[in-house]
Amino acid sequence: MTPQQLAEATAKAMYEADACSRALGIELVEVRPGYARLQMNVRPDFLNGHAICHGGLMFTLADSAFAFACNSYNVITVAAGCSSSSSGRYTAATA
Repeated sequence: MTPQQLAEATAKAMYEADACSRALGIELVEVRPGYARLQMNVRPDFLNGHAICHGGLMFTLADSAFAFACNSYNVITVAAGCSSSSSGRYTAATA
């Protein structure tokens, strides 16, 4: 199996098991070893009080893309997060 075939087979299995991404309408547009591109249409029920897409849904889309890209090699992947501020505003980092 080529690396591309492995990436596609892994993505297919992951997508079929990912009820959340499917329910949100997230679509896998492209996958290759170490890379994934997903898309999600912003529905009216995704909007927050400012009439923009809720940040949690944007994070879910990004998290799914990261998961598909990392697992495209079909090896164990580890991610970590940490806060970069204690002043009330936090950012997360992954590695």
